[in-house]
Amino acid sequence: MMKTTISALAVLLLAAVAFHQQPARAADIACPAVLQDMTPCLPFLQGGGGRPSGDCCAGVRSLYASADTAAERRATCECLKTAYRQVQAQLSAAQALPDCGLSLPYVITPDIDCNT
Repeated sequence: MMKTTISALAVLLLAAVAFHQQPARAADIACPAVLQDMTPCLPFLQGGGGRPSGDCCAGVRSLYASADTAAERRATCECLKTAYRQVQAQLSAAQALPDCGLSLPYVITPDIDCNT
């Protein structure tokens, strides 16, 4: 019995060592996290007028900073496209989000190709 327990522990230890030696993978972006960052922007996006709130801008900047690989940016883009349609956001408001201190090399549109 003791020999079996020690063998099992040895296998687990080797597996843990092998796991930690794997190259780090980029964290996946999940739609709920994207939407959580953008929740403070909802009133503005639905026609609240004026400028995005400080909380909205903080969420936009957080989301922008967290999507640092092509795959994460693509996933974020797809989440935002879906959310845009669901919340019936106003295009002019969505296009004003870079006013939160971002410099984007593209125009925000509901038809944006998230693969480019």
